[in-house]
Amino acid sequence: MATVGMKYALVCGAREQRGKVLEVLLDLGALELHRLSAVTGGRAQRQALIRLYEKVRDCAGLEVPQLPPATEPEDLVGLATRLLKEIDALSHEKNELLAIAERQEVWGDISPGQLAGLAHEGVYIQCWRTDDPERLDWLAQEGGLLWRGERRRKKAELLFFTLNRDAPLVLDWASNLAPPDREPAALHSQVNRILARIGTLQGALRWLARERIDQFGRQLAAQIDALSIESGRIQSHVDEHVFVLSGWIPADQLDATGQRLRQLRGVNASFRDPLPQEDPPTLTRYPAWARPIQSIFDFMGYRPGYYEYDAGHLVIVFFTVFSALLINDGGYGLLMLVVLGLGYRRLSDSLGRGAVQLGLYVAAATAIYGTLTGAFFGLQLDSLGGLPVLSLDTNDMIELSFGLGILHLSLGRLIQVRRLGWSAKMVAELGWLAMLWAIFLGILNVFTGKPIPAVAGPLLGLGALLVVFLSRTELGILRGGVAGLGLLLGNATTLFSDMMSYIRIMAVGFASMSLAMTTNLMAEQTGSLLFGGLILLLGHTINLGLGIIALFVHGLRLNTLEFARQLGVIWSGRAFEPLARFQLLGVEER
Repeated sequence: MATVGMKYALVCGAREQRGKVLEVLLDLGALELHRLSAVTGGRAQRQALIRLYEKVRDCAGLEVPQLPPATEPEDLVGLATRLLKEIDALSHEKNELLAIAERQEVWGDISPGQLAGLAHEGVYIQCWRTDDPERLDWLAQEGGLLWRGERRRKKAELLFFTLNRDAPLVLDWASNLAPPDREPAALHSQVNRILARIGTLQGALRWLARERIDQFGRQLAAQIDALSIESGRIQSHVDEHVFVLSGWIPADQLDATGQRLRQLRGVNASFRDPLPQEDPPTLTRYPAWARPIQSIFDFMGYRPGYYEYDAGHLVIVFFTVFSALLINDGGYGLLMLVVLGLGYRRLSDSLGRGAVQLGLYVAAATAIYGTLTGAFFGLQLDSLGGLPVLSLDTNDMIELSFGLGILHLSLGRLIQVRRLGWSAKMVAELGWLAMLWAIFLGILNVFTGKPIPAVAGPLLGLGALLVVFLSRTELGILRGGVAGLGLLLGNATTLFSDMMSYIRIMAVGFASMSLAMTTNLMAEQTGSLLFGGLILLLGHTINLGLGIIALFVHGLRLNTLEFARQLGVIWSGRAFEPLARFQLLGVEER
């Protein structure tokens, strides 16, 4: 279990020591303060400053000349904020002008003044759009058509200009396009001036990112620390003589924190275990091999509650195995290994190291499974290097999918049994497990035609009796039995649906294989090397993309829903957020 134990901490002392205590806690990053009152903007402001650092750092790669300011200001954070704010405003103005230019593009170099002058002389030129070419031919015969556009703005729509004297023309079969309201030359000049100004501002940001990034980072860190300390003041109690801080601290940081606080005169700290009614935050620390699963949990917002079982180490194993069966092609696995291996550093910078490592796990497992079954880019090989491969038919895949399912769900129930210890509820959990196995044996009979073992019936009956009579023993025999019956009726169908969900492994795996084989067949039927190659590239790219999507739609679901339900995990946890310094240079890994 990767969840770190938490202790309730109470720190109090003389008022004049409050600042030093906050500095110690800030330095250690060990204590999450209780939110005794609302914290107004502290976290949001810290995150905004971190995003500011990332934006400035990314400006180092801009392809514009560096332009240091004439006078270097002391406040580099303020400088960056002003530069980015002005760039955003100018970009918004530029986009509005470009939208106007695009709307006026059909009029060419005609200016509003020219159209107004003609209208003053009783000559009206208008622009229209229509999908009725017959009416347009009629208009040409009447002599009102000035110009007919050959290009089409939209499907089945033609542009045309009309000239009419004395009054504007009215057509009910065409849409009138607004005349220009800006001088084209002035509009173009204004856009160029804005682009030049944006380039100047970006040059200043590039200088800041390349020449002053360390100083800029230190100033940002100081502001973030100040916000953290202010957050501590808001969440603490203080009067004329004393201050009090309370919150949560990881059990493995008690010694270091206590030792530092004891060095401050007039400061006391006490720690205790959480009370049953309290809800401590969740802090997880996985072993190195299982750490990549944290990237998925963070991305999806999954976090087990403090009192829930954290099965991240099991989730990463089953997620990897399920992924291999869902993609179901060794060629795709090898391709992913090559792409992730060659682009490891760059992809780690953009996606995070954990996500890329998890991708490597999936790629390796997919390549191994594809090698065992002889499946490569839609080709089904009979042997590899003279060695036979596994030939899995539909029944084999069904048994494999449901076999993994019963193993997966049974582990969840057995973990619950172990956590409950010897008790009536533990025996009731064994009842659910017995019912799960009976359902598994029945499902195999339905899908493969294998006879149901004689033990299935007794397992189902015994499991139901254990659930009914031992799930709610605290209510007494009669009331507990009624409550247990309600649990059985309410959850038996859920147990069945959880087991049935694993058929998706076989179904999606076969669909992936079929799409790869169909792609190869279509490419072969073209008889063209060029078009066949394009079909192969497009088809296999789409198939691999669908396989990657399936990892989250199906592989992740089986772990975070069906498996989690057997564990009793509802992902109710919240992250441990200590009063801490932000290491800006390592912000991508946080």
